[in-house]
Amino acid sequence: CIRDRQRVDLGQMAFGFSQRRLRVSRWAMQVAGYSLILIIAATALHRLFGLATPVALNLYLLAFCGAALAILLASYALWIIWRSGARGLGSAMVAMVLAGAILMWPVSMLPTVQRLPNINDVSTDTDNPPPFEALARLRPSGSNPVGYQSAFAAAQTKAYPDLRTLVVQRNAGETVTLVAQALRKLRMQVVREDAPEQRSGVGYVEASDRTLVFGFYDDVVVRVARRGRGALVDVRSASRFGQHDLGANAARVRRVLTALVERIQATVPEKRSRRPRRNRGSNQRSNGG
Repeated sequence: CIRDRQRVDLGQMAFGFSQRRLRVSRWAMQVAGYSLILIIAATALHRLFGLATPVALNLYLLAFCGAALAILLASYALWIIWRSGARGLGSAMVAMVLAGAILMWPVSMLPTVQRLPNINDVSTDTDNPPPFEALARLRPSGSNPVGYQSAFAAAQTKAYPDLRTLVVQRNAGETVTLVAQALRKLRMQVVREDAPEQRSGVGYVEASDRTLVFGFYDDVVVRVARRGRGALVDVRSASRFGQHDLGANAARVRRVLTALVERIQATVPEKRSRRPRRNRGSNQRSNGG
C-alpha cells in the first residue's frame, strides 16, 4: 500500500510538473503575440491617429523587451521539455520564431548604426546651415533642437563628402519655384516658400517629410542665394526625434538635390526682359526723312 501510494504521488507530481511547463510555453507564446500586437497598434495609432512620436517609440521599446522575455521563456520551456518530455513544444517554437522575427528589426540596424555617424541633422553647408523658421514653430515639445549642432559637421563631412552646395544656372526667383515643385513631387508638405529678398537675394523653402510605414516626421529647409545670374542651393534635413538617423537625412538631401536637377533639366529658363536697342541708322533716316 505504501509503494502504491508513493507511485501515485510520483505520478501526480510528474503530471503537475508537465502541466506547469506547458503553461510556461503558453506564456512565451502569449508574450510574443502581445509584443507583435503592440508594434502593430503603435504603428497604426502613430501613422493614422496622430499618436505622439515619443509615446510610439516607448511602445516599440516595450515590445522589444517583451520579445526578449518571450525568447527567455521559450528557451526555458524547451529546456524542460528536452529534460522531462513535457508537452508544449509547439507553443515554445512558435514563441521563439515570432519573438525572433520581432527582434530582427532592431538587430538588423546594428551594422548601419556602427557604420554611420551618430547624427540626426545633415546640411550641405555645415559652416552656415539654412535655419528652420516656419517648421521651428510647428515642432512639438520634446523634439530635437532646431539649431544645427556644430559637433555634427566633422562626422558628416567624413561620412557624406558628396553633400555639397549645388550651383544652379537659373536666377534665384525661378530656382525657389523649382525647389518647391521638386519637394512637392517628392510628396513633401511645403509650409514655407519665400521668394528671394531684393537686398539679400536669399529665398527659402521649408517642407516636412513623413516616412511611409511608421509615419515619422522629418524637416527639410532649402536656401536659395543669388549668385550673379545663377544661384546657390543648400539643403538641410533634420530628424524631429531620435539621436541616430541611420543615414536617412543624408539620403533625403540627395533625393532633394536629384529631384531639383531633374526639374531644372525638364524646364526652360525664364526669358529675361531686355530693353530694345535703337538703330542709329534708322533713327537718322527717320529724322532726315
